[in-house]
Amino acid sequence: MSEKLQIGISREEGEKAVSIMRLKGSVDANTQGTLEAKAKEAIDAGSQRLILDMSGVDYLGSAGMRAIHAISRMLSPDEQGMRSPYIKVVSPSPAAAKVFKTLGFDSFIDIHDSIDDALAAF
Repeated sequence: MSEKLQIGISREEGEKAVSIMRLKGSVDANTQGTLEAKAKEAIDAGSQRLILDMSGVDYLGSAGMRAIHAISRMLSPDEQGMRSPYIKVVSPSPAAAKVFKTLGFDSFIDIHDSIDDALAAF
């Protein structure tokens, strides 16, 4: 697993458990497995919703987007082509936001300006 991506995880308890994953570094082919594994750990521990805080992401590649898609599918394997109610992204850098928009991911994953806004959107 690459050291180019650091992931801090916290959990908000409420009606539905939400894990907040704070990402720092590059999300690419070298770190995609790390991101997916950490998300799976959170889901296996009972989190039904995830927030990806991408304010510390300096690079987002297509493999990183595949990881985010895989995480979305872990949370809602039966939903296809719909906006996911289970995953939110917070504060992607301008470059990462451009990748989301270019690849059309902003059509099925909500992007928020703050963690509080993302939590309120669940």
